[in-house]
Amino acid sequence: MAPDDADLDDVMVPTEQAHPDHREHAKASDHPDDDDLARRTEHERHVVEADRETGR
Repeated sequence: MAPDDADLDDVMVPTEQAHPDHREHAKASDHPDDDDLARRTEHERHVVEADRETGR
């Protein structure tokens, strides 16, 4: 398989839900608070660790 050929295993599966805030413009959003950033960072660490364990 050529490096440019995508495989279903290469597709990222979303593991968290996005909740858009329709009260503000998408490009003018405020920075997330520290608790939200910590939660997102921890989530990404779990995803990366899971990928390492499965060899992706």
